[in-house]
Amino acid sequence: MAADAQVIRRAWDASHVEALMPSVLASPWPLEGARDVLQGALLYEFSQGRSHALLAVRPVPLAGGLRLDVVGLVSDGERLQGAAIDAAAVQVARSLGCQALAMCTVSAHVEKVCARTGWERTGVVMQKRVGHVQ
Repeated sequence: MAADAQVIRRAWDASHVEALMPSVLASPWPLEGARDVLQGALLYEFSQGRSHALLAVRPVPLAGGLRLDVVGLVSDGERLQGAAIDAAAVQVARSLGCQALAMCTVSAHVEKVCARTGWERTGVVMQKRVGHVQ
């Protein structure tokens, strides 16, 4: 990730939920809205130059460790490159001790960006293994 990139954990407020609504509404699962999608999620803010994104994630315990589910992602400002968003997600996963990432998407654009950065598609779920923490 570029030296000027920052990923910071944030406390939730109503403006964050509102900002993440496009992502909530795009969920491919029949959920009841923001509460179902975002409940229990941790919020991170990612900035690089004049680009900005909010990343809502939830660590999920598995038999072999932890998977970090990306449950919300929105950006504003200048367009963020897929590799930068991927690097931010991997950084958060490693900081939480997660061995894998998962994200649901019905967006062909998001699927292509994920594929370029090593994610694999299984149905509407994109997955990626996270290397060992250095």
